[in-house]
Amino acid sequence: MKDRQPPPSFQLLVSVGSSTDPRDLKPVLPNDDARPIWIESDEFVGRVVIRIKGFNRAESGHLPDALPDSPWFHQPSAGSNLNSIQIQGRFKREWPGDQVVFGVQFDHPLRLPPFSSLAFEFVKFFDPGVEGDIEGDKPWMFSPLIVTMNTVSVSNWISRVESGEPPQSRALPPWPSTRGQHIVENTTILFNDNKQGEVATADVDLGPSNPIATNASKRRSHFSKVENRAKLMFKPDQVFGFDFFNPILDLAKFKLRVPGMSFDITKPLNGQPLTFVMKSKDSSVVFLAVQFKLVPITGDSYIGPSTLS
Repeated sequence: MKDRQPPPSFQLLVSVGSSTDPRDLKPVLPNDDARPIWIESDEFVGRVVIRIKGFNRAESGHLPDALPDSPWFHQPSAGSNLNSIQIQGRFKREWPGDQVVFGVQFDHPLRLPPFSSLAFEFVKFFDPGVEGDIEGDKPWMFSPLIVTMNTVSVSNWISRVESGEPPQSRALPPWPSTRGQHIVENTTILFNDNKQGEVATADVDLGPSNPIATNASKRRSHFSKVENRAKLMFKPDQVFGFDFFNPILDLAKFKLRVPGMSFDITKPLNGQPLTFVMKSKDSSVVFLAVQFKLVPITGDSYIGPSTLS
């Protein structure tokens, strides 16, 4: 009788890149606030930090490189959120605001449990701009970038070319969250540059003291309307700060957590990674990708930034 082998152990591998091509995805260490990963392509230049609450205590295996939870999670405004994808970046040419989306995509069908359509409706309750097909051969779920991001901050930036200045510093201002500081909602420039303040609506005052510019909920509601996104342009001289977070997706344990219960998401994913993508609506351009993948641990081996970089 053959000896029964113990079930394999897994660890979470987090990768970031300028496309979904495996050759472009580089492993990163979550919660490393002071060292954002640099990404650049012909269309976008930016920095990214991934935060995962409890990553250094993940049940999936030994993580010798893991850092303690980011201070981001200990600030009052963090609430009960379990993760954060923070992006600072600049588009290299103008893009219409309704043509840039953010969400998840898969290459193969998901193994969905009953009533999964209700889960999609649950997502739509929190993100009114989301669209998707979770039951198709290549499932996807995307929302306009300006709608789905929890926090958006925009500033003007004129690229500087000075003798001896490092190339990266010519593209972006300093990273704002070296110690896990939260970025602050402020989209005033979008309304000033796109002249949206000249248009009044019945439900929102878009005058000079625009309340939408500093209120994430009002910004998401405003831009969930197609006619408002149609007036928006992302411009190369604007630097965007985005933060995407939620209290439901526990990436440290690969579970969805809702009040009173949790669900393992490894079976529904059907062996696939969870890949977040910022891209054009027609999929012709990918600006960046963030991938979360469970990989098996063999013996004492560890696959991570220190061994794959």
